Amino acid sequence: MVRAKTIGTMTVQDELGASVRLDTLWRDRPAVLVFIRHFG
Repeated sequence: MVRAKTIGTMTVQDELGASVRLDTLWRDRPAVLVFIRHFG
């Protein structure tokens, strides 16, 4: 299980494919995270 404190330390890919820490996305303004699962 992932705890809220550690979500910011996780990395995702931005629109260019570069790795970005999640907490940098909401450093200057609020952010909405949407996780989409691909079936197929």
